Amino acid sequence: MQEILSLVLGQLRNIWRFRWVALGIAWLIALVGWLYVYSLPDQYSSSARVHIDTKSAIDPLLRGMAITPDTDQQVSLLIRTVLSRPHLRDIARSTGLDLRVTTPEQEQALIQGLQRRLTLKNSGGNTDLYTISYTSSQPRLAQSVVQAVMSIMTTMDLSDKNSGDTTQAVSFLNKEVDKYKQKLNQTEQTLAQFKKNHAELMPGTNDYVSQVQKLNADIDSIQDKLSTARDRKANILEQMRAGGTGHASVPPAQSQQVQSIDNQLDAEQQKLSQLLTRYTPKHPDVIDAKRQIAELKQRRTDMLARLRAHPSEIQAPSGASSSGGGNGSTLSDQLNNTKVQISTLESSLQRKQGQLKKLQAGADSMNDAQAKLAELSRNYQVTRDQYEKLLSRLYSARLSTDVQNSSNALQFRVIDPPEVPAEPSGPKRLILMVMALIGAIAAGVAFAWFLAQIRPVFSSRRDLTEATGFPVIGAVSLALSPAQRADRRRSMLVFVICCLSLLVGFAAALVLLPVGVQWVPNIVSGQVL
Repeated sequence: MQEILSLVLGQLRNIWRFRWVALGIAWLIALVGWLYVYSLPDQYSSSARVHIDTKSAIDPLLRGMAITPDTDQQVSLLIRTVLSRPHLRDIARSTGLDLRVTTPEQEQALIQGLQRRLTLKNSGGNTDLYTISYTSSQPRLAQSVVQAVMSIMTTMDLSDKNSGDTTQAVSFLNKEVDKYKQKLNQTEQTLAQFKKNHAELMPGTNDYVSQVQKLNADIDSIQDKLSTARDRKANILEQMRAGGTGHASVPPAQSQQVQSIDNQLDAEQQKLSQLLTRYTPKHPDVIDAKRQIAELKQRRTDMLARLRAHPSEIQAPSGASSSGGGNGSTLSDQLNNTKVQISTLESSLQRKQGQLKKLQAGADSMNDAQAKLAELSRNYQVTRDQYEKLLSRLYSARLSTDVQNSSNALQFRVIDPPEVPAEPSGPKRLILMVMALIGAIAAGVAFAWFLAQIRPVFSSRRDLTEATGFPVIGAVSLALSPAQRADRRRSMLVFVICCLSLLVGFAAALVLLPVGVQWVPNIVSGQVL
């Protein structure tokens, strides 16, 4: 720290040697700077505030139904369009700025000047207030430029591009909807034709499992009836063989008890067949019907066993004759009827078994048909969903087009119109003059330090030792006479007075600022807009 302090003090002593040069440089630069500030022309700024209404009452009503334009994007596009070169040329032409433009370079400079001085920005926050401002050396010109910008903003129409984009989207969606409509019709026709050509293989109430279950139930019923008829035939033949002995009896299978059970069994079999045409085999009614049939079959078996063991309990059916004279004729008729019944049941059994074999043989075809049906149904559903989505987007695009055509999204309202400024807004001469004073002092000090570097001296023994590398044995201090000390004091006083005169000159420059602003620009050649 001590070394840094010594270095700073040494530099200050070197600068102090050229203090009068530094003061002269400061005075010179300060005077030039103040005169330059005087020569700057007054700048007048005219501004206007415009409210751009980007919110529409119809937007909340159509949210999710129509695509409303992005108003923030429209405002950004509006600002960039207003500040584009073609519109800046129109502004320069309407305000007379181009009257003195004769070359392309001058026109380029004029456009760049407009871009630099013309501002259009949001007033801050989330408001829709925008400020338009322009700065010029002529008050009326500044007001005219702002007014020209407002005229361009209020007359611009940004709906053409958006309308064209929406129309193009509607046209594209129309083509896609028509294409998918044709594809949907083709898919519907293919699906309907397939169902028509394979109607017997289509799933429904009479599906494959239900048909197999029904045929099995019918075959079981026919087999039961066939077994009963064969038992009846055997009993009749037995009675006919026993007819020569004079004993006439009713076989157990033709007894009133067994026939009653057979009638109930036939009724339950028919009921089961009807249930299988409507329900699956796991339906409670189907299960209950099968249980009833099983119980009746068991009762019939038990009844036949008991009647064979106790023939005396056999009850003859109503209308049966027990007389020995007519017994042969009756048994012969019963035998013939039984044979016809057996033949009929055997034919029905063969037909049902054939149907079952045919159905089982066509199981693979049914599976293939159902797989193909699932594929066609899936394709139809995918096409239909895509068609409905495109149709919904088409209606939304048409509604968006109607909204854009029926309403203007951007509404302009002038809050503060541009006025001719009465007082200049710049330049900030007080700040510029203070900066000129500070810069002049800094320039004087910097020049004095530069002179000290090119004309160095040794101000201490340490500097001499560091420069030569030899030790300094001793040093002799300067002894001033009283007259010399008085001269030094007078010189210091004069220097302080001269420094204070710089501050007095700054104060005088501030006092003479109004006069200097009027006279200096007339002396300096050239005018700045």
